[in-house]
Amino acid sequence: MLRIPDWIRHRAVIAALWSAVVAASVLRIVATYPNTAQAYDEPGHVAAGIEFLDKGTYTLDPVHPPLAPTAIALPLYLAGARYPVLPESDPASHDYNVVGNRILYDGGNLAHNLALARTGVLPFFILGAVVVFLWARHFASPAAALFATFLYCTTPTILAFSSVAYTDMVAASTQLAAMFAFSLWLESPSRNAAARLALALGAAFLAKLTSFLFIPAAALLMTIVWLVRSKGKGDLLLRKRLLQLAAIVLLLPLMIWAGYFFSLHRVQAITGITPSNMASWQHFPGPVRSVGRELILRNPRFPAGEFFHGVAAAWVLNKEKSESYLLGHTKVGGWWYFFLLAIAVKSPIPLLLLAGLGLHSIGSYSTQPPTSGCRWIRLLPAAALAAVLLVTMHVSYQAGLRHILVALPLLAIIAGVGASQVFQMIRRPWRLGLTALVIALLSWQLAESIKAQADSLAYFNEFAGSDPSSVLVIGCDLDCGQDLNRLAGELRSRHIDDLELAIFTSADTDRSGLPHHELPDPARRPQGWIAVSARPRRTGSGIREILPLDYFAGLEAYRVANVGKTIRLYYVPATDPGSPRPPGTDSTR
Repeated sequence: MLRIPDWIRHRAVIAALWSAVVAASVLRIVATYPNTAQAYDEPGHVAAGIEFLDKGTYTLDPVHPPLAPTAIALPLYLAGARYPVLPESDPASHDYNVVGNRILYDGGNLAHNLALARTGVLPFFILGAVVVFLWARHFASPAAALFATFLYCTTPTILAFSSVAYTDMVAASTQLAAMFAFSLWLESPSRNAAARLALALGAAFLAKLTSFLFIPAAALLMTIVWLVRSKGKGDLLLRKRLLQLAAIVLLLPLMIWAGYFFSLHRVQAITGITPSNMASWQHFPGPVRSVGRELILRNPRFPAGEFFHGVAAAWVLNKEKSESYLLGHTKVGGWWYFFLLAIAVKSPIPLLLLAGLGLHSIGSYSTQPPTSGCRWIRLLPAAALAAVLLVTMHVSYQAGLRHILVALPLLAIIAGVGASQVFQMIRRPWRLGLTALVIALLSWQLAESIKAQADSLAYFNEFAGSDPSSVLVIGCDLDCGQDLNRLAGELRSRHIDDLELAIFTSADTDRSGLPHHELPDPARRPQGWIAVSARPRRTGSGIREILPLDYFAGLEAYRVANVGKTIRLYYVPATDPGSPRPPGTDSTR
């Protein structure tokens, strides 16, 4: 019978295997830096972080708390980057993309500066790998922890957002750490466990505002599991738990304030709102509107006012119900199943299958009569994942799987348990076949990861079909501007010196190695060389313009090449009578 060899269980061997897997993944991430062009939100995060480190203010991007932007900007700041000098009267001085591009393009070394900013995310990728390993080992086995780490480190979407200067990996790793710390505290509410929980919560809340949705929901569902499965055995510690929880709740505001360098600025300076330009506040409940107006009028100094400004901005963003895209359709407010489908098409199929096996294993094992330990703790990662998915069903701002990236490490933990459980089976006739199946699935996972190495941002599994843009395209699920460098190389190789450009990017296209280019003009038909990326092609949103959805209708007959996974290059002869017409015109005229 196949069993995990005893030598693999040795602590030094486990540490060596874990280190090898994580180190290989870090090298793979760094290797993508030269080929991945500036992703859309990178300059914004760089600008916010440099503003915070250099000026001590945090006004450019309050929706994202300062932990992630600071981590992203710190390598640049240590290398000498500073906030650019821009006239206050210039509207561009308050545009984080403009400010970020000034920083990134400083000295004409965009690639070097981007690489520095991206290295700020690497420690959080490693943190995620540590937490995945520790959580799986805690309730399962070292083998399960190694399998979970392998699955985490070979999931393309995790690698993708660990390779760009985005906030999402920072948020995912700190949220995961907070959930794990809560599970440990729930199991044994010691002072050390409470202290770890407080620190983890502080980091998660300073990483991204989605923590205020995901962590309370996960904590609630994990607590329900504890109450149901422990059958009242934890009641003797209830008073201790409540006292510790109260202390943590009281400490968190101080930790958040510390994360903003104990800022104490006036409300009008933080928000940019004055009595003369104050809006109606229609998105807020009545009491909040009254308090908000009073604060603007009185203009007091407010501790961590940037944080509350960010919360308000995020509230408005969700209430405004921005347009979402799914399965070829756009819809204001999106669909309740958006994130469920995103996980289904952007996670490797082996990960999903092993997660299913893991859920079965966890469920069946936790219902058996306990012989040692607490069986219910095995249910906690699944409870946390369920909580995240339930919360997202009510979120109307649907701009990419990256906003619930924490779901993928949780899936990896569950899948790691599923993979290891096969090797623990004894005296079962199908064990050999299941072992071969698990080895095949792990090999498939690795093959998927290697295949997606250069295009992990655009990764989709086989469920998405041959054209993933017909499934998802907004929020860096596919098109994030990452193929701009490839486009520049393709145009040089074809000696193209003039084109029409319709791509989704925040880059300075005049400094990106492109030939002379113009933006599309909806009043005339497309003509000559035309480069179109997936998001404009599907939704009409490009660099600075919103195009009619039918603007690119008829172009497919003129496609010359695919550039990367997101850009299509067309050539429409000026004399071709069948060439596309301006939107809304009759092609027979």
